[in-house]
Amino acid sequence: MEYQYHIFSPYRVCPLGAHVDHQHGLVTGFAINKGVDLWFTPSNDGEVHLESRTFEGLVNFNVTMASQVKEGNWGDYARGAKYALRKRFVLRYGIDGVIQGSLPVGGLSSSAAVLIAYVMAFAKANDIELKPMEIVKIASEAEREYVGLNNGILDQACIALGQKDGLLFLDCDT
Repeated sequence: MEYQYHIFSPYRVCPLGAHVDHQHGLVTGFAINKGVDLWFTPSNDGEVHLESRTFEGLVNFNVTMASQVKEGNWGDYARGAKYALRKRFVLRYGIDGVIQGSLPVGGLSSSAAVLIAYVMAFAKANDIELKPMEIVKIASEAEREYVGLNNGILDQACIALGQKDGLLFLDCDT
């Protein structure tokens, strides 16, 4: 199937301060050239239809409705992105898409990369313009409040704010 849009959300490496971000410490990190690819086309309604090239099963839900109970599968990340975006915006359009990671799962903030890809896709489908720091906050909130992972903003910041050949320094207290 041909998709209208492609989002690449990179993984990150953290040379200093991993797991110090949620303790309000100083951290550094950078994005790498491996990550998550999400190909999608906005739907004409609020329906979301997703498949994964990494995990089994299909994910289907509607962005116009309140978040469903977590299902304990890879679709919770898409539902979490919807949850956090709906706290700020009206969502009318869903997406039809497929997601794939370029490395085995775990260790390089793949969950943050996936959430950022979904946040950006839902924003694009609904004509919502987000600044990089808004993406960081929405994806982090989705991960903490919906998915249930206790984290800070390091992973999301490295992905959304990282620049080619750059090292991000983040003071998580401010």
